[in-house]
Amino acid sequence: MMTFYGLREGRMTRLTTASAFPASSLPALSDVLWIDLLDPTHEEERAVESLLTLQVPTRQEMAEIEESSRLYTDWDALVMTAVVIDGATEGRPARTQVTFVLTPTHLVSVRYADPVPFRTFEAKCQRQPELHTSSDRILASLLDSIVERAADVLELVAADLNEVSVRLFFDEEQRRRPKRAEDELQVLIKRLGRRNMTMAILRESVLSLSRLVPFMRQGTSEWLTEDCTRRLKMIERDLRSLSAYEGQLSSEIVYLHEATLGLINLAQNRIIKVFSIAAVLFLPPTVVGTIYGMNFEAMPELKWAFGYPFALLLMGLSAALPYYWFKQKGWL
Repeated sequence: MMTFYGLREGRMTRLTTASAFPASSLPALSDVLWIDLLDPTHEEERAVESLLTLQVPTRQEMAEIEESSRLYTDWDALVMTAVVIDGATEGRPARTQVTFVLTPTHLVSVRYADPVPFRTFEAKCQRQPELHTSSDRILASLLDSIVERAADVLELVAADLNEVSVRLFFDEEQRRRPKRAEDELQVLIKRLGRRNMTMAILRESVLSLSRLVPFMRQGTSEWLTEDCTRRLKMIERDLRSLSAYEGQLSSEIVYLHEATLGLINLAQNRIIKVFSIAAVLFLPPTVVGTIYGMNFEAMPELKWAFGYPFALLLMGLSAALPYYWFKQKGWL
């Protein structure tokens, strides 16, 4: 689907949207400021290329990870690909590549998903029309929205990790119910795994944006507007702070994961300890019972009237003495 945006009375306005265009019905190039390609077909890519006389990257080219394939110059156009997180609030985070083709007069965005920054961007343009009057300003605002979204996801992750910490270290009710506590710890491990996946995508997104912004500043230094330069510097500062915060949260995820596994190991060791002590307590009575279970004719106690009570008493004492000793040592 192609969406064309242009200026009308100083405001960026959607001109038209369609899933396909005959070449004759494309808007005039002078009216277009931004072209947004969402899951474009081959014909739509060719139509935009013929309109702007530039090359639109394919989906396979966007997925390449080397920097030379993500950031390069095509004549007077900058081709820049960034990783954007999608679906984080729905519980199934995913990475998606978004390519921006920037020229002094036009901006083209190519994407195969609809992340939140793009869904809310049109409303943002209406609230601040003065910040979206040129191709570089639109791209700077889009980048700012992507960074803000990354910051929001980081805040959600931080809040979730705080809740996990409370459940691990402060919820005494779970400790009084071993079976429920074990199930809860397993749920927390899965929860931490999902958050770790989110952080991995955010880390990749912040890294790609940290490379994209300086490349944009350098490649557009001759015609970049002053306010856009200032906004890009602010975005760079935000990215540095997000990178530091992301590292802190990643370390916290590792710590909580290790703590959860430690608590599970402690619970399992407690169970093994019970079985071990039970085996030790019942071993001496078993030896006594085994000895007096032999029917040798020369056994002195074989025909003794008090032999059976004596054997029972001996087995009881042989179990009670180790139990008392364990209690004295503090092992029980």
